[in-house]
Amino acid sequence: MFQEIKFLPHALKRMKERGIKQKDIEKFIRNPDKIETSKINRNRFLIKKIYYNKTYSKDHLIMIISERENNSLKIITIIDTSKISKYI
Repeated sequence: MFQEIKFLPHALKRMKERGIKQKDIEKFIRNPDKIETSKINRNRFLIKKIYYNKTYSKDHLIMIISERENNSLKIITIIDTSKISKYI
């Protein structure tokens, strides 16, 4: 696993807008439902996790766009959607 998880400003902004905490993102990364590797950049990943969104009282899909940098994982941005079937 990664020694460090770094959150870029864009990811932090999206997390704040959606009310998602860093510890939750770290938990989703440790226990993903699916990980897709970019065909263009093998260090870039799309991490997917279905979770229960308490605000909307229903399941949501979180997609974490990240990139490996040495022993760290940079979180580039976060996408949170209720349209689970569209992206799974």
